[in-house]
This record gives sequence, structure tokens and C-alpha cells, in this order.
Amino acid sequence: MLAESFEDALSGRPRVVLCQGEPGIGKTRLVDEFTREATAAGALCVWGLATESFATPPHWEWWQILRAVAAEVDVERIARELQVETDLARIAPDVFSSACSPDAGAASPDDRFRQFDAVARVLREVARVRPLLVVIDDAHWSDKPALLLLHHVARSLIDDRILIVAIARVTEQGHRDTLGRLAQEPLATTLDLHGLPAVAVGRQLASVLGENLDDGAVTEVQALTAGNPFFVGEVARAMADARSGRRFIAVTPTVRAAIADRLARLSPGCVAFLEGAAIVGREFELTTVADVTSASADKALGFVAEATEAGLVEPHGVSHSHRFVHALVRDAIVARLEPDQSLALHRRAAESIERRYAHALGPRLFDLASHWVEASIAGDAATAARWSVRAGEEAMRQLAYEDAARLFCQAVRVGGPDLDAVERCRILLLAGRGLDLSGNLDDSLEVCVDAAAIARELGRPELIAEAALVMAVVGTMRSVLVTRQLCEEALAALPADAVALRSHVMARFVETYAFVSQSDRVRETSQQAIRLAEQSGDHRAIAASLRARQVVCVTPEGLSERIELAERALALGRESLDPQIEMWAHLWRIDSGLEEGDLGVVADSIEMLAVAAHKVRGPIALFEIARCRAVLAQAHGRFDDARRFEAEAFAILDPTDHDVRFTFRSALSMNVAHHVGDDTAIASFDYAGAPPDHADAIGFIGQIALARTLVSAERYEDAAAVYQRLGPPRSWAPPPHVVLCGYAFGLGIASALSASDDVAVLYELLSPHRGHHVASGTSAMVYFGPVELWLGIGASHLGRFDDAIADLEHAERACAENGASAFRVESQYELARTLVSRNQPGDAERARLLLGEARVRAVALGMRPIQEKVDALRRRLDVVDTTRALTRREHEVAKLVSEGLTNRQVAERLVIAERTAENHVQHILTKLGLSNRSQLAVWAATKDEQQPL
Repeated sequence: MLAESFEDALSGRPRVVLCQGEPGIGKTRLVDEFTREATAAGALCVWGLATESFATPPHWEWWQILRAVAAEVDVERIARELQVETDLARIAPDVFSSACSPDAGAASPDDRFRQFDAVARVLREVARVRPLLVVIDDAHWSDKPALLLLHHVARSLIDDRILIVAIARVTEQGHRDTLGRLAQEPLATTLDLHGLPAVAVGRQLASVLGENLDDGAVTEVQALTAGNPFFVGEVARAMADARSGRRFIAVTPTVRAAIADRLARLSPGCVAFLEGAAIVGREFELTTVADVTSASADKALGFVAEATEAGLVEPHGVSHSHRFVHALVRDAIVARLEPDQSLALHRRAAESIERRYAHALGPRLFDLASHWVEASIAGDAATAARWSVRAGEEAMRQLAYEDAARLFCQAVRVGGPDLDAVERCRILLLAGRGLDLSGNLDDSLEVCVDAAAIARELGRPELIAEAALVMAVVGTMRSVLVTRQLCEEALAALPADAVALRSHVMARFVETYAFVSQSDRVRETSQQAIRLAEQSGDHRAIAASLRARQVVCVTPEGLSERIELAERALALGRESLDPQIEMWAHLWRIDSGLEEGDLGVVADSIEMLAVAAHKVRGPIALFEIARCRAVLAQAHGRFDDARRFEAEAFAILDPTDHDVRFTFRSALSMNVAHHVGDDTAIASFDYAGAPPDHADAIGFIGQIALARTLVSAERYEDAAAVYQRLGPPRSWAPPPHVVLCGYAFGLGIASALSASDDVAVLYELLSPHRGHHVASGTSAMVYFGPVELWLGIGASHLGRFDDAIADLEHAERACAENGASAFRVESQYELARTLVSRNQPGDAERARLLLGEARVRAVALGMRPIQEKVDALRRRLDVVDTTRALTRREHEVAKLVSEGLTNRQVAERLVIAERTAENHVQHILTKLGLSNRSQLAVWAATKDEQQPL
């Protein structure tokens, strides 16, 4: 399987192999042998080894991988050309030493996406020059950030010459969920290893003993060890010792017993040395272990030579660096230590590291923290807590949020009563930040609540304020309400001169109302936040306050202020050299431009957004570019481009597991389907992995968008079922940013379902917003033409034809001016339909001209549903014109013929001569181009059905 996967990778079909099995089954040995073959074939083979201990730095496997790549390739040059040195310096600072060290305080989820993307891009670039084999050994011990990075890299592969092999034990819990998701990726294959058959066991025994054993002995060893190569090797060693006259101890298939057998044959000094080495880690330096065990350099050399001869350790890496031959060996030695031995060794290891590397800890910081924590039960809890905090801060700098949160929580737990209240509170806030950034919102909330309780007892409102600012305003309603309560509590107690902090808290308070109607108090608070922020001069506070005010202004009434806010944010971003703020400003201007209907402004803003987003870098920033381009293409009626940009946006975020990629796919599919009739839009509402009722979960806009899509697909019963769940329109409370979408979609749905009372209510609700175009007030994923288009549809349904025609004429002109071609076609069709319904002199002729123009455009744009409606309406107009060609008496005759009357019966009914009736029938047939009375009867019946227009 490995060879086949490697051949695929060489051909530009990247692969991921999850090699799994029980401990000692030979996973690493198999991959190691395969690595030699891959290297001989010209591949660059790099390894990263995870360890069970929490003492290793975050992303440790990837640090090793990047080091190994750097030893063969000028990876610094590649990173510099890709402009990702700073992102990679977080993971491997010694490899990218020329890059500036990033600040941990500004960490965000976007930063981590950018970091992961940087690793993937560099590896893919390396693979352009040389095929790449990446191995992660003992992946079951990898920390969560490292596995998330592995998952991201795997999902980023397209046509790269890369093979990734992850080696994991099936008996370890580890992060099975993440590894399980990795195994489900399209590029992934699982390789399960099992025990050796008897024939292979016999060969392994013979390789150690130098002779073949009889079948009975081989079968006995195979049954004893279940074919596990590690244990077969232990049996073979024991047999060899017995034959050489050494003391023989019966071998059992347990790790501890097997290792104990070998340790029993070593000198006491060597055993003590190995116990110290096992505490240090699977890999260890002689000088460190000598320090821990108080052994001289000469004795340490002798002990490691003895252990190497016994097959327990082997040289590894640089001079005087060794490692245990198998993780099982180190695990077994640690497990046999008495508690007091373990505590003493951990303390000595901590003191040794602190003494020898105090001024350049680097990755040893995590070793140091781990050793102090293990030794803390015997005292020095405060020291252990202090080092855990430092390690947590370094993990935050490396964007390993899960590790950081664990280390901060560990500091609180270990520190216990030795921590004073303020210190405990601050560490809890750090933990809350790490939990929030890692997506563990529930635990983040609980930690922040605990921190706020301590701050409350201390009378420290600034700490309560920090607790309120830790959590992003997402997640459960409880999280939003707790954040709001903490903001109010802090604002009531913070001193007036804490202007920057007060501004931040006010901004966060306003954000808790992001998706609900805001009161006068909220709006006033948002203005006050801006005033305080500007007074403070803190550009981050100003940016936060502008974002908060933008939340308040997402309604149609706030359009002009949103335009002003975008200009202010743009100036701030340029002044502070912060491309992130510039990116917000352009996104706000795009949203407001869509609502203005100024697609030229939108196009210009997208180009400026692209400049800022490429400075910010990372998947989220690139997603925003593709998203906005897709919406603009949909607005212009460039449906192929819209789909292409949507696919690009989805692909950018796909490796990140970000849910917004599904939301956008549904929105764009629905918008395009409205005009081109793509039934797959309905299926797009079934997000991968989402529950069947996710439309309920995403609230009002999700349900009404689904109902609108079902109407477009002419599934009226299904649409009615979804629509009716929303309740009476008068009771609707759409989120502020989708007021226009909600009411416009509602009008279209109610009209299609002939819910006239609802049409009247929704017409009233939407009428105040004439002059706007239907779009979201924030993160626009939809453009649906002028408000007047929807008002025209509603007024026409209500029989208010003059009002409808005025609105539809406005909509047609607006779309002609801004280039919204598809909505111009729709406006022309709706205007023609209304003119035919009004049926005043000249209406039919004008309708026919509009339909002719609409059909040409509909065909050019691929708008099949509108084209079919146009054709149907033109046929109805033809029927009306033909009908008008008959005289009044001929109409009467045609009606009687359709009822089955003969010429004589027609003459009697109309009191005319039979010959006159016969002549009328013949004239009617000639005018209508019909051949006989039966066709005339069918025509008359059809005319009656089609007459209402």
C-alpha cells in the first residue's frame, strides 16, 4: 500500500496514509524501511516524532519536519518569497531566525489559519522541486494543534507530489476524533498492521538465534506473543541469553516484564542512568542525564554504552544525543519507578534545565514546566505555576491555543492556595482566551465567570472588564448574556479616566446586540464608545468602537452612516498601517455599495479589498475576496463566474473546517438558482455534517431563504410548509442586517403562494425602503435587485397596477444603469405582466416590446425560468390579440359552438337565419386559422382558461 501511494504521489496524485496497529507491531520499522526506498527513488523524506509527554513544544513534530526540510532545501528563501516567514517562525524559530518574533497578544483564529496555510504552501512549493515524504510517528501522542495542522495540510493538497504517513497506535485514545476525520479524507487510506504469521515469526527468531527453530517452538512463540514483532524480539533475546549461559528469566508478553528482564541484566548504575534518561524523555542528551543522575561524564559514557549493547538505547541525531529504541522501553522504565524516585528525578531535571539553559530556554521551556509540575506534589507549587504560565504564553505565541489553555489551567490547578487572588484571576483570564481561540466556548465562558467572581470579591472592575473582553460574541445565548452583564458591571465601576478600557467594554456591550434589534441606549453607547476611543488615541480602541457602531448601523436606515464609517476605518487603517482595519473598511463599503445598488463602487472596493487582504494573508482574508467577487458576478448576471468564484471561496476555507463556507455556498446557489433554475440549490442547504433541521438552527434568514428557493423550483407545497413556520409577517422580527432580504423574499413567497393578506402586510413593511437595493447590511452574501422590483411584484398581486408599474419602471431603469442584467430582465418581465393585467390602451403593445427585449437578454444570460415565463406570456398575448380580431357577434357564435350547439341551434338561440350562423362559423374558422368546429371548441375553452392575465 505504501509503495502504491508513493507511486500515486510521484504522479501528482497526493496521498495520506494512516498506518496503525498495536504497540510493538512494527509500524515505525515498516515505514522506516519504506523511507529508504523512497529516498533511493529521489524523494525528500522528513520525520516528525510526537511524544507522550506534555514537555514538548507545540507543533513539535512540525518543528522537526521543517528543520529536516531546511537541511536539504533553502526553505527560508521559499518562505521569504511566499511572505510567510513570520507565520513559520512561530513554529520553528530556529529555522526562520531572520523573521521577527510575533506578539502573542494579537493572536486570533485568522492568525492560526494563516500559519497552517503557510506550512502547507511551503511544503507544496518544496514538492515542486523534489517529491516529498512526510512522516509523523506516534501521531496518537500529537497535541491537538499539531493534528489540526496535519489535517489542514492534507486537505490543502491538490496535484502535489506529496505522501504523508501518520503512524498511530490503535490502543491509545489520544485524539481519535481528529485522526478519524483525517482517515475519512478523500486522499486518505488506512493501513492496519496485525501480528506476524508463524512463518514470519520463525524468520525473526532465526535472525537473532542464527538457526531455524522447529515448527512446534515457533508456534509456541507465535501464540505467546500474538506475532507482535517487539515481543518476538524479546523472546529471541531471552533464548539467546539462555544459550550463552546467562541467567534466563521466563519471558512474558507484557511490556513491563519484558523490559524488566533486560534491566535485571544491567549494572545498578546503568539502571539508575536509564531511569533518569526516561524522566528526561525518549530522546536525551548525555550531559543532561548525567546532571540529573549525578553521574560523571566518564560514567555516563559507560552507562550509555552498556544500555546500547543491551539494545535499549541507540545514538540519535547530534553527538552525545541518544534515544530509547522504542517508546515502549521508555514507558516501561517510567512505569516501574516509585513515586518518590519519580518526584526526585523530575525536580533534578527541572533544576538542571533551569541552571544550564536559563538564558536560552527555547523549546526546553516546556520541559522545564513539565518537570516542575511533576515535582510540585513535594512542594514548590508556585514555581511550577509560574513556569506553566510562561510555557502557556509561549504556546499562545505559537498559536497553539489548546496547549496554552491546558498550561494556564494547569498553572491554576498546581498553584492552588500558593497563588494570590489577583494572580489566579489573571491566569484564569489567560486560560479563557486560549479556550476561546481554540473554539472551546463553553469552557471559556465558565473560566471567565470564575475569574470575574474573583475580581468581584477583590473590587477590581478592570479585571471584570478583561473577563468581558475575553469571549468573542458568538456561541450560546448564555454566553452573550453573561458577556453583556459583565460589560454593564464593569462600566458601572470603572473610573472615568480609564477611557481606552471603557471604550473597549462599551464596544463589546454593543456587539452583544449584533443580531437583535437595538435600543436607544445601545445606539447611544456605540457613539459614546467612539468618543472615548478617539479621546484615548488608541487605534485598536478606535477600531473596536467603529466596528461596534457598524453593528448598530446595519439596518437600511443606517446606510449613509455605514458609508461614513467605512471611510473613517479606511483612514484609520492607513494611518496605523493596519491592513486588517483596511480590510474591514473595504468590506463595509462593499456591503453598503450593494445596498445602494452602486455596483461600480462594489467592483472598485473589491480590488482595494484584494490589496489589503493579501497583506493580511490567510484563508479568511482570501475567502473574503472570492466571496465578494462571487456576489458581484451574481449581481451582474455572470452566473458561470459566480459559481467559479464560489468554488474558489469554498476551496480556500475547506481545509479549515470553517462553517461559513457552507453558508455561503447555500446563499450563492440560491441566488443563482433563482434566475437559472438549478435544482441543486435546494440540496446545498443540506450542509455536510449538519443536522437535517439546520435551516431552523440558522434562524429566520435560513428558513425564508429556503422557502424562496423552493418557490423558484415551483415546489409550492414544500415552500408553504417552510414559510408558515415563520408565523404571520406582522410578528416577524428579522435580524437588523437582513431586514430588506427578509421582507423582499417574503413578498415574493407570499405572492407565489397567493397569500394576499401577507402580501399586503409585507408591502407595507418594505415600502419605507424605496431607493435601497436588497442586500445584507453586513457580510453580504446576496444581491436581489432594487426594492422597487419586489414592491412592484406585491402591488401587482394586490391589483394596484398603476403603483406596480411605477415601481417596476424604476427598477428596470436602476438595473439598466448599474449593470444588474438579470434583475433588469426580471423587472422587464414583471412590468410586462402587470401591463397586460392592467389592459389599458397601449399596454399590450408596450408589453410585447418589453417581452421581446427580455427574451433576448434571458437567452444570452441562460435564464431558463424567466425565458419560459416570457414565452408563456407572449402566447397569452397572442391569444388576446386573436380574440380581439373577432366581432362581438362572432364571439357569441364561438361560445355557443364550444358548448356543442349545431348551426341551427345557434341560429335559434341568436334569432338569426341558419345560413347566417353558418357564415359566422366559417368566418371565425378562417380568422383563427382553424379547420373544423371541434378545433373551434377547443380554442374557445382554452381562451376562457387563459383570459385572466
